[in-house]
Amino acid sequence: MPMMDIQDILVVDDSRVQRRHAVELCQTLGAGSVREAEDGTQCLAMVRQQTPSLLLLDLEMPRQDGVQVMQQMAKLEMAVPIVVLSSKDYLLISTVELMGRELGLPVLGGLQKPLRREPLLDLLQRVWTPRQAQQALEHCPAQEVKAALENGQILPYYQPKVQLSDGRIKGAEMLARWHHPEHGVIGPGRFIPVIEQQGWATELTMLMLKQGLKQWQSWARQGLRLPLSVNLSALSLSGDELVDEIERYMSGSNVPARYIIFEVTETAIVDNLAHAIGCAVRLRLAGLGLSVDDFGTGFATLQQLTRFPFTELKIDQSLVTGISGKPHLIAVFNSIIEMARRLQLATVAEGIESPEDYQLVAERGCHLGQGFHIARPMPAADFLAWARQKPEPPAAATIKENLS
Repeated sequence: MPMMDIQDILVVDDSRVQRRHAVELCQTLGAGSVREAEDGTQCLAMVRQQTPSLLLLDLEMPRQDGVQVMQQMAKLEMAVPIVVLSSKDYLLISTVELMGRELGLPVLGGLQKPLRREPLLDLLQRVWTPRQAQQALEHCPAQEVKAALENGQILPYYQPKVQLSDGRIKGAEMLARWHHPEHGVIGPGRFIPVIEQQGWATELTMLMLKQGLKQWQSWARQGLRLPLSVNLSALSLSGDELVDEIERYMSGSNVPARYIIFEVTETAIVDNLAHAIGCAVRLRLAGLGLSVDDFGTGFATLQQLTRFPFTELKIDQSLVTGISGKPHLIAVFNSIIEMARRLQLATVAEGIESPEDYQLVAERGCHLGQGFHIARPMPAADFLAWARQKPEPPAAATIKENLS
């Protein structure tokens, strides 16, 4: 990705040497304009005067450090994309990243100083969203979203899940996309929050399942039989009719139950735990798979593994993306893999976005993976063509050698 799209970068660092280094680096990458601030106070004043496209923020500064700057920005509702910089260890940097996101700030990631070209470019290539796209994330009106659900405009895209040891395709996750008759394809960030707020999550799950079963039949006739993963909010497990409806869909489709996996989210906020567990058990008794989604976040914890009969554990992308350069994430990842092994759970790493991350999670014994490095979510027709090509991620050959 050329940095031409980043028109104005503000570099904040009390060290003149480090600041000038960062400025020159950004200029060589083609940034439109690069400004400098030598402390937090000057940074805030410059942001008020002219909102930058990107903020490179040092954490260690006198009088007002980077943490205080982020806290002030949150209070003043300054939604500027931030890259955190520090000479401290990655654990501290990651903690600040989390703090910023909890404050509602668009923190893109964190890098160690001295700043180097390749890590910065890699980070921006993975997570940078131009301002126009950020503005497009405004939520759609609820009545329009409801009409889209009713009129069949929300369709599944399929993101491949591959076996990390050899790159072979082993399944796909179904992800909702809105095919708007006027505005084209609308991403989930604009309508999924509305669906959750309005309590339509179950309706979306059933819509995805219905389409997925039909697609599975079509692919099966062409020789492709793969497990499909469908997102299911744990809040949906409170409904008395959910399992009966799923079983009706399954029996009418003739799709073997072992090919459908429900990825359960938000398990930490179930109101009627006993009822939710009962629904989950019934799904498992019907032969369906059950995956704990986003493991490692606040919604998916160790406690949930003792409550629900899961067959698969999906490791959240926050613990995977960029893991090859973060020792503390590697330590956490290793612990999760070992725990899953003892519990006899299949493991899936989400958010694999580089060959280095692919190779690391594969070498640690994770079974499956998905992410932009492997393939982006795609329409059904494109998925079939992709699966037939059976592409092998660049790191797979090395992994075979290391595991043999």
